[in-house]
Amino acid sequence: MTQIGQITCPHCGAANPSTGTFCESCGKALPSAVSSSPRVTSSAAGFAGTDAGRSLQGAELEKQAKKAAGALLAVAVIQSVFGAIVVFALMPNNVPAQTRNIVMVSVFGIAAVFFALYFWARKQPLPASIVGLVVFVTLHVLDAIADPAALVRGIIMKIIIIAILVNAIQAGVKYRQLQRGA
Repeated sequence: MTQIGQITCPHCGAANPSTGTFCESCGKALPSAVSSSPRVTSSAAGFAGTDAGRSLQGAELEKQAKKAAGALLAVAVIQSVFGAIVVFALMPNNVPAQTRNIVMVSVFGIAAVFFALYFWARKQPLPASIVGLVVFVTLHVLDAIADPAALVRGIIMKIIIIAILVNAIQAGVKYRQLQRGA
């Protein structure tokens, strides 16, 4: 029988103070009256104090970095695929070769930039994602200044890519928060 202010360990049955996080007998996590989600106890520096906690933090950091990098990789692949379609299938044959080459270099150059951002995001997801969004928006604003009709061409794809990049930034922010132990 447990006393008031104590909690029974569901793993070994030992009585523990109700403020305890881990069983004093077996060391396993105790249930919490406040939250049913997993808890990671932190040291003063914001990093987990246990091996299991550090492992969970490391896994979450890796997950967020991969999510941000994956979004930039998705933009690079989309740019490559749809760029190839535009250059090779949709561009009329009467377009001068010089113009076709300029378009091809531009389209695949942008794809190369996003592939480079993907590799950068594997180590620094937040700045790489922000740069990716700025580059994408800037290029399309410049394109719209040169040809206002370009703003509405492919608007759905542009919105999808912006949403992907915003998602990458959110993952980068989460990565940075986890890294700082916030």
